[in-house]
Amino acid sequence: MRKSISGEFFYLSSVFMAAAVICIGAVLLVVSGEYYKSDRLDFLEQFVQKAVSETVSIYSETGNINEEKLHDAYSGLSSVSDADITLVDTNGVALVCSEASPCSHKKNNFSGQTLERITENGCSELSSLDNYYSEDHFNSAYKFELGGETFYIFGRLSSGSFADYIFKLVLILLIVTAVVMACVFTVMYMSIKRILTPIKEMTIAAKRFGEGDFRKKLYVSDDNEFGYLANSLNKMADSLEQIEETRKSFVSNVSHELKTPMTTIEGFINGILDGTIPPEKHKHYLKIVSSEVNRLSRLVRSMLNVSKYEAGELDIIREDFDVVPVIFSTLLNFEKRIDEKNVDVRGLGKRSFIINADPDLIGQVVYNLVENAVKFVNENGYIEFFFNEKDDMSLITIRNSGDGLTKDEISKVFERFYKTDESRGIDPTGVGLGLSIVSSLIKLHDGTITVRSEKGKYTEFEVSLKKAGGSRSV
Repeated sequence: MRKSISGEFFYLSSVFMAAAVICIGAVLLVVSGEYYKSDRLDFLEQFVQKAVSETVSIYSETGNINEEKLHDAYSGLSSVSDADITLVDTNGVALVCSEASPCSHKKNNFSGQTLERITENGCSELSSLDNYYSEDHFNSAYKFELGGETFYIFGRLSSGSFADYIFKLVLILLIVTAVVMACVFTVMYMSIKRILTPIKEMTIAAKRFGEGDFRKKLYVSDDNEFGYLANSLNKMADSLEQIEETRKSFVSNVSHELKTPMTTIEGFINGILDGTIPPEKHKHYLKIVSSEVNRLSRLVRSMLNVSKYEAGELDIIREDFDVVPVIFSTLLNFEKRIDEKNVDVRGLGKRSFIINADPDLIGQVVYNLVENAVKFVNENGYIEFFFNEKDDMSLITIRNSGDGLTKDEISKVFERFYKTDESRGIDPTGVGLGLSIVSSLIKLHDGTITVRSEKGKYTEFEVSLKKAGGSRSV
């Protein structure tokens, strides 16, 4: 059974809420009970002090313990306070009581243990006075002297009001707790629902994105973590959609690039085998087949290099070396095409330029850039090389005259299988991976490559690599 986050959150919140309410309620009960107890005892203590004053006053008037007058005085005080008053002698015998005669106090004497606890400062407590009463009461007692004799006045309040107070307090707490919990749970439910709604939407969207459906994006208006997460998921979906489009384009382009030469090879080989092509033309068509095989070989090699780069398996071995001889040997590979176009090669002379890089990989970079320049240079045009240093970087620039590139073409020139309209017309056998590989190899060297062009005049590629320890230009 699938666990629900909302259920777990609601359960945990309920447990914590209940625990909090119980703790707060217990504290309130204890504090309120102690406050009520203290208030009752303070009131009873003041009441006893008034009884002492009345007793002293009557004794002063009569010169003795006048039970009748004291009973009337005590009864008057008791009628306005609901407290009982009892005058006790030093032996614990009740002499006068606010209750009607005969009072219950005269049946039993107060224990010596109780009398010993009462000092001249008095004693206030909630107890049965050492089991004198059958249940606990609020009691306050005061010790004083009259005519050389020691007397005690006891004041008593029923503790039933305390029990009623606690009961009412518990009842109020339960009602308040029920109302608060109902409100809190309602708000909690709405909040959880509001929080989990975008999560559910993002879960559904993530599942949809995982299945390759990127048409419907997420919309979360909140400017918070959920909004940021939704935007991140949308950006991820855009990236995945772009990757998917790139993959489809890659498969389509590779399929096309492989199909064309394979169709040509198949047609000519079958023509030779079934006799459609006469023997005297076999050599001619076999040269075409060989050219197409080379084309397939270049395509596969280029794709392998791209795959190795993306997988991080293409390692570089840096060393200081002169790049100019590499350029010279590369130009020799295109000597025939350069001569056919009557191209002027500039900027080499007796120059040497030391860089720090992988010679084999940079050789491939130079080959692809020179091939690109030879391919697009115009008749009677020029190919020019520039070598400079800037800060800690070495700059190599290859410029060729010609029609140049548009802004749109410049932005796409390093994309895989991208071929300009001019390129398709000039070199139909090209696969459109050369400049993409160049860009990857330069990035592998932590360098940069920049393309600049002026339509109808020139195109140039500037490669920026780390300067060698002894990098110099001669």
